[in-house]
Amino acid sequence: MHPKNSSFVPLLTALAAAATLAACGGDGSSSTPSSGTSGTTPAATVSGVVGGTAIKNPTGFAASSATGVDYAKSTTGDDVQQKIVPTVYANATVCADTNGNGLCDNGEASTRSSADGSFTLTTPAASLVAVVDTDATYTDASGATTKVASKMVLRSVAEQAANGAKVVISPLSTEVVRLVEAEHLSVADAKTAIAGRLSLTGGTADVTVKADDVVALPANVADARASAALLTEANTLAGRFQLASKILDRGYASDVAADPVTTIQAAQDAAFNPEGIPRYDHLFVVVFENHSNQTIDDPAYPNFYKYLNQEGNKAANYFSTGNPSEPNYISLASADDWGVADDNAWNCLPAGDTANQPTDVYVPVNACNADTKVHNLKGRRNMFTALYNAGMGARVYSESMDPGQDPRKDGAGNAAITAVNVTSGLGATEPMISSLYKTKHHPAVNFDEVRNRPDFFKNLNRTVGGGQWDAAIDTYAKSKGITWNTHQFEDDLKSGDIGALNYIVPDQCDDIHGTGSAVADCTNAAAGIKRGDAYAKYLVETIKASPIWKNTNRRSAIVMLFDEGSSFYGSSSCCGWNVGGGATSGWPLGEGISTAVARYNGGNKGDGPTIFSLLTNQPNAPKQVIDSDAYSHFSFVRTMQDMFALADPGVATSYMNRSKYTEQYIAQNLANLAEYSGSANTHFDSVRPMNHKYVVKSGDIVSGGATKGVSGSGSLSGGNTAAGPDATQTSIWAIKS
Repeated sequence: MHPKNSSFVPLLTALAAAATLAACGGDGSSSTPSSGTSGTTPAATVSGVVGGTAIKNPTGFAASSATGVDYAKSTTGDDVQQKIVPTVYANATVCADTNGNGLCDNGEASTRSSADGSFTLTTPAASLVAVVDTDATYTDASGATTKVASKMVLRSVAEQAANGAKVVISPLSTEVVRLVEAEHLSVADAKTAIAGRLSLTGGTADVTVKADDVVALPANVADARASAALLTEANTLAGRFQLASKILDRGYASDVAADPVTTIQAAQDAAFNPEGIPRYDHLFVVVFENHSNQTIDDPAYPNFYKYLNQEGNKAANYFSTGNPSEPNYISLASADDWGVADDNAWNCLPAGDTANQPTDVYVPVNACNADTKVHNLKGRRNMFTALYNAGMGARVYSESMDPGQDPRKDGAGNAAITAVNVTSGLGATEPMISSLYKTKHHPAVNFDEVRNRPDFFKNLNRTVGGGQWDAAIDTYAKSKGITWNTHQFEDDLKSGDIGALNYIVPDQCDDIHGTGSAVADCTNAAAGIKRGDAYAKYLVETIKASPIWKNTNRRSAIVMLFDEGSSFYGSSSCCGWNVGGGATSGWPLGEGISTAVARYNGGNKGDGPTIFSLLTNQPNAPKQVIDSDAYSHFSFVRTMQDMFALADPGVATSYMNRSKYTEQYIAQNLANLAEYSGSANTHFDSVRPMNHKYVVKSGDIVSGGATKGVSGSGSLSGGNTAAGPDATQTSIWAIKS
């Protein structure tokens, strides 16, 4: 039977089920009589429930006023934290998977779940399948009955029905089946592996999930922390299994000719590795400033060098998006800089622009209504919103913020806060200077709906320590009665309260940007790089020492990159850029935008090759892999969408903004992408995930070279070329060698 139709329950089967239901006087039950043939497994009555999750978002908006911001409550007084709550599925098709193909086929006993998600089925011992299609319903977080938006196939193992136990069919039970099939684990080992991934020991808020909890209803698990961990994982898994169902129903992962899919197992494998990018549980993205690979990848800076060349993997030809900083941070969150080509404040708008005015209940900065570009971005897809809509967490951690400051304002500094500089070697006591914290380096602040989300201040404006002034800031805050914590990141690592995606932004001394002269090594020269190298070590070793990292059942990775390059040898950008500054569309295609973005053709021009280093906590992951394919911030955003299953490889427009600009998509839409017409290198000019699938050829463009390009021009001059393929085509994200 074709996969698209294999969940269909034929009329005769449905009538037989209805007759049985009527005889039993109940709803949601069915039976198939035992044939009585010698040697067959006798039929038994199996009952259970089809369970899942719903997302409960807080009401209101981010609360702030002239007196400060509220980290705990929204404008309606609601708790700002998004919650994952349990639910059940009514009207799901439940069947006995007697042939083990993970589908409901003709002749297999089947029924529909009742309003409370329960079902009863009479069948020989078998795994069960629940097809939760768009005609199924669930009770959402508000208590309303809601239609399922996207089909998914859930499964259970036969052992769950042993000794008459009620069977919970859920995303977690489905993950048990998937691990049994894909990893060749026993059922017991699969449950233990999942429980181990969700547990956390050695921290300040340990979580212990028992193996049997994995196939229970999370709401029935007595331990509150374990229950919350199970709900969060069930929600994340549901997204994967929804994607698997889409892949199976259409019969391919990304292209009907390239990757046909005919089984549920193959569909699930594709959904857990979209475009060859494996699932990670936690990603830490550390953003340094303004240096190219020619400068940083040097034994003179032992920590950077070690992470790039010994302990980790690297993308050797990774390009930034624009100059100066702000467009790069916007691009790292959305795969587009939206025409922003400066560092002006997030509320700056063209004169007379009323449509894009900030919606904040209180705006803490002066009005800026005489710009040429829109810096307050409304309705633009971004990683923060995509993760939030999927019920997954994101965090932004910033170093050296003023105690008690509104994070929508730049750091003012404080001459009363002083500390010894231990990295310069001079031992001088120096003041906490202004502009250590800059909103231009905040990847979320330009997005209006993100900035006004109830949890913006709590989750996207957290602190990270390790800086020169930490202890002095804490002492000052305490003396002034200001509630402040300079090391929330470190505390979150210990408690396990970490996002799926975590941006870490050092201050303008530790990120090697440099600002002023009052701090000896707060410079972009060699002394500043030495300081940044020391801070990189602090962050990496802090993460490595955490219970999050040490639990290798969870997949965690650290990316260290630089927002832009400082030297422009060869090409100044690649991969989805606005080639030569020739954009004519006025907006990214496939976003439903019909009004031209102000100065859009002035953005996305690129600003040089730079560093991309990757470390993972997986004990069998390969190290020292070099991927020489050309990638950009757009490529990285596409990779993150795959990593967290936020897009569908078979639907180009499911990828946000310019991250959809693959070679195929550009070719299909060339009439509306004039900047790509006449491209001399369609591979180099297009976006791809960072999966190392492309085999570099002799003569391909790589970063470096003897002749400088022009900063931010989208130019190509004097670039190096590759001698041939990389030593291996292993992905830098690979879990196993």
